Amino acid sequence: MRRLRFPIVMPYLRSGDYLVSFPATRELLLPLGQPGYVEDDPTRTAGGRELFWAFEAENGLRFQVAWPELGEFALVAADPPDAQQVIATLRALGVDAVFEVQPAPEGLPLPRYHARGAVWLFTGQGAAQPTAVFSRKQLADEWLARTKYSGTLIAYPLDMSRYDMDRRMDKFPLPPAHSAAAQSYVGLTGERYEYIDGKQMPSAGDVEA
Repeated sequence: MRRLRFPIVMPYLRSGDYLVSFPATRELLLPLGQPGYVEDDPTRTAGGRELFWAFEAENGLRFQVAWPELGEFALVAADPPDAQQVIATLRALGVDAVFEVQPAPEGLPLPRYHARGAVWLFTGQGAAQPTAVFSRKQLADEWLARTKYSGTLIAYPLDMSRYDMDRRMDKFPLPPAHSAAAQSYVGLTGERYEYIDGKQMPSAGDVEA
């Protein structure tokens, strides 16, 4: 089980598009470890802090758990949106809860949301520019496993610069806006993975289920 760095890419997550919910307290969520991100700006929440965790399982399932401290329920979004996989994985992590599956919005054309929010750019080893672009990480993983290429896979936001994405996180100093440094800024946060011979290399964020 791999812990993901924020901000993460969750293509099926729109407002209200949570797949699973469950009554939660901070104690119940302790098996997830420390949150990957804490939103403590009350103008961005319904009041109070909101805690986030995100993981990627060995089978490619990616999911995010969001829990508002003043709320009663944790909310889970996932890619692919497979509720039973999510529930089984949360239980394997040690979350002992009563899970409720949320119905998908009627007529939701899921494939349209594959590239919502970000795309994945792969730069092959020795290349000066990206050599492939993917709408989902799972597609990149399948391609890399088949081709055995080495290089770097990075999530880039759509309709937003890496600079603006990191500024929204508001957790560390950035170059001044409209400066030469901001113009060349390539990002400090977000998802970035190294591959050797088609295999994703372990990172400091990896955790055992």
